[in-house]
Order: sequence, then structure tokens, then C-alpha cells
Amino acid sequence: MSYRFFFLTTKSIYGLFASLLLAFPALSTPLGAPFAKPTVLTIVPEHKDHIVANFNPFSKFSMPTTHEFIFEPLIIFNSLQNNKPEYRLATKYRLDSDLLGINFTLREGVTWSDGKPFTADDVLFSFSIIQKHPELDSFGVNQWLAHIEKRSANEIYFKLKQPNALIAYTLVLNPIVPKHQWKSVTDFSSYLNSTPVGTGPFTEIRELNENGYLQCANPFYWQASHRNIDCLRFPKVATNDDFIARITKGEFDWSGGFIPDIERNYASYSPDFKYWLPPASSISLMFNFKAADPEIQSLFHALAFRRAISMSIQRGLLIDIAAFGQGGPSRYASGMSERFHSWADPMVTERYLPYMTYNPMLAQQMLDKLGVIDTNGDAWRELPSGKPLSLTLLTPSGWSDFNTTALLLSEMLGNIGIQVIPKEVDFDQFVQRLSNADYQLSLTNYPQGQTPFKYFDSAFNSAYQAPQYPRYAMHFYKDPDIDRLLAEFPIANSAQQRLNIIHQLNKLTASKQITVPLYNTVQFYQYNTQRFEGWYSKDNPVACPLAWPQTPERLLHVLSLRPKA
Repeated sequence: MSYRFFFLTTKSIYGLFASLLLAFPALSTPLGAPFAKPTVLTIVPEHKDHIVANFNPFSKFSMPTTHEFIFEPLIIFNSLQNNKPEYRLATKYRLDSDLLGINFTLREGVTWSDGKPFTADDVLFSFSIIQKHPELDSFGVNQWLAHIEKRSANEIYFKLKQPNALIAYTLVLNPIVPKHQWKSVTDFSSYLNSTPVGTGPFTEIRELNENGYLQCANPFYWQASHRNIDCLRFPKVATNDDFIARITKGEFDWSGGFIPDIERNYASYSPDFKYWLPPASSISLMFNFKAADPEIQSLFHALAFRRAISMSIQRGLLIDIAAFGQGGPSRYASGMSERFHSWADPMVTERYLPYMTYNPMLAQQMLDKLGVIDTNGDAWRELPSGKPLSLTLLTPSGWSDFNTTALLLSEMLGNIGIQVIPKEVDFDQFVQRLSNADYQLSLTNYPQGQTPFKYFDSAFNSAYQAPQYPRYAMHFYKDPDIDRLLAEFPIANSAQQRLNIIHQLNKLTASKQITVPLYNTVQFYQYNTQRFEGWYSKDNPVACPLAWPQTPERLLHVLSLRPKA
């Protein structure tokens, strides 16, 4: 007689529960079993068509729980608390009096998730990656750095090429990775980092498959006493329709998707279904000034054409239909958000407001003068050469507000004889095509900031018109005066100087109508109080509540959450 014994390790038991959690996401409260089940927070920061084990924080295609949750930043500047520094891997920073250097003091006693100590060498190495591989410099750090030096075991000093009073806000965006793991990497661009080692609260990837993955606790997290959740669950959500169908069943705890008529289609389903919609930046129509067709490119460079497009749009309808009333029409031809109305020069606003006002008759007259007319009587305008004028408008698939906006724009521009064909592609392809100037028209939103500078810098700085940067400036319009003003803002000595620079930026971009601003939207944030408490809200505005990537405050948020008793 023979006997075989099977032993379940702690890891295999945990893996079994992880499988069950992916299969049955609603099971997120204790089962009353003799052992405790991991507490899992289901988070949907963005939609993904494919789940890939990519946790490389330098990659534009990494999974949306990579930053902050795996790779903790040096400092988080709290945008709702006047950019108050929330110290993480750093404990303080000091600018040189001439603004040509900055010193960071690093937190002692921090370890990576594999138990190795976090040191100044890791910071030095992480910045050397973007210096040696500028294609990975997504945040424009290199344009400021002269050199970096380690001054002691916990001191790092950055020497700048030119003065910058705001440099700390940029430097802390660069991810900090472990030198002992990454020093053997040969191709940083294609490296997936499928088994990440990080300093953040959730570093262990479990049960990753085509439906999603679990991201569980870092056993060596330096602030473990503040972490009340065992794992994050990221489920694959490919489209907005899929998102809405599942959030109304209570599947998600924390999300940031568009829900039309949110009160009726979400909040009314349960008293635990909450939301907060802080004001956001504008959504704009972008022209590709490097369009492949030379005649289309020439047309886009004609200011009268861009203004004609702007005057043919009924912005109120876009808000009512595409955004379900969530937001307001853009008034500033620059695209500056209504959040910053106190930064706007009223005379500039009034001067360019006619080009933001629906006036199809004047728009058609302007097109006629450009020689963009209907020559064959088919109700569609032709190019001055006589070739058909047909434009493609690119949007990310599954973004229902963008896609509906594109359909409405197609109809509105069709009313003045311009044929526009909406085209949806998956988000990764959308980003890639904008980066490669492989499009004609597109829609985009923009990142937020404490001042309008963040918008103007990300949207119009020609330094950011390279593939490694986000999509926001990929219209490829270059203006040296705009670049000069953007460079002056960080070194301005007074609030009045900064206001004057924003006035000039607002006037310049409005006068050139580089993009066509459509409407000011809101920041989408939904939370479910059934299983967790401690949520940021309109009544508890501790920090920005968004789950979206590129929202560093989400680390503070997740550490504030705790399961309900």
C-alpha cells in the first residue's frame, strides 16, 4: 500500500483565493470561514482592450496600476491643498537661492518589495535611464537637467541648465526603480517588468489573465500600518458600455468612467453608489499640422479654415447629447478651462468669442474665400485643386462621450459641406497614431494643474511633440513665442509676472486658434461605499479623488480606505 500526500503552501492557498476573486468579484467581504480572506479593492482607472503583464513605469503602455501603487514617488504635491507636499520616498527638498539646483533628502529605512534597501543609488540610476534613453523621458525632465550627484547616503542633488522655481513638480514625476533589478536590463523600451519590485503598497502581481489581475501587498512596505487593503483587483473593461453594465451591478469599488445621466443610470441603483464630478479641462478638436496629404496640411495651416470649423459647431448640443449635460461649452478660444476664469483677460475673451460662437453662414463664406467650394454639385466641398475634401476624425474605441462627440461633429460639419468620417481605434493605437502624426483630425482632453500653466505647457510646448511624450501636443504646431513664454513661467519671481505670462499665452493661442475647444468637461469619479469607507468626496476633499493614471494623489486615497466592519 502506498500513500501520497498533497501539501498546500501559503502561496498556493492565496492563489486559489485570487482565482476565486477574479471569477467572483462580488465576494469581497469576509465569508465567516475559520481563516481571513484577503480584502480586495476593485479599481477601474481606465479601459483596456488587452491585459498584458507590462509594469514598466517608463512605458506608455504599462498597466494603469503601475505608477504610485508599485513605484512610489519622491513627493506628491496635493493639488487640492495648494500643492502641499506630501512626502513619500523623500522627506524634504531645498531649492538653491539662484533656482539653479535642488536637493532632495531621502527617507531612511525604506526597503524594496524583495527586502533590499532603497538608497540614493536607486534615484541616481532611475534618472540616468532617461538621460541615456531620452525616448523614455515622458515628463520632459531632461530639458532641465545639467547633471545629478549623490551627496550622501540619503541626499540627491540636481543641477539645472536654467533656473526653475517649479522644478520639483516635474522631477517627482519620474519613476524610481530598483537599480539591483534594472541594471541588467538591456532594452528599457521593450522591457515589460512582468515581476515588478517596487516601494509602493501593492507590488505582487497574481493571477494575471485575459480578464484582469490581482495586485497584492508589498510585504516590506514602509507605511504598512496605513494600508488596510490586501489587494487591488484590476478587471479588464474594454468599452464604456461594458463599464456601465458592470458598475450598476456593484462590481467596482473605485472607478473613473463616463456615465451618461449619472444620477439616473448609476446613483439611483443604490444608496452606496456615490460620485463626485469636479470641474476639468476642455475637450478640443486637434488638427494634424503634419498631415500626410500636402493639400490637407496646407488647409489646416490656414487660420480661416480652423475658425470656420469652430464657428460651425453647436457646443451646447455637444454638452447636452455627448456629455449629458455634464460640463459647459468652451468660451476661451485658447482652450483654457473655466476653472481658471480669474486668470483670463476679459478683453481677450470677448475679442475671440465670435470664433467660438455658432455662425454657419459666416463659416461658409470663409470657406468659399479659401477656394474650398462644392464644384460638382454633390453637396460636399472640394479642395482648391478640385480633389474631394474628406477628413478622418480619430477617437479611442469605447470612449462613448468622445465617440458621440465625433458623430455630432461629423453631422455639424456636414451641414457646411465638409465630409468628416469618424474612426474608432483601440486606445493604445490611438496614442501611437497621434505620436506618429498618423491622423488628420482627433479629439483630446488634457491633464489638470493648480494653475493654467499645466494646460498650456502640455498642450502647446513644442518640446513635447516627440513620441515619448503624451498625446496632448501632437498637433505639431510650433510657435517660438509660445515656447518662450512657457519657459519663462517657472522662473517668474512674482504672482503678477505669472499672471501676465498666462494672459499672453491665452491671447497667443486664442488668436491662432491652434485647436478648436469644444466643451469643458468634468473629472469622472465614482465610488461604492458598500464595502469600504474613507473615500474622498465633495464633503471630504482631502486630495484629488481620481483613480486615473497620472494622478499621484491616488496613492494617498488608497491608503485612506478601510473595509467596513
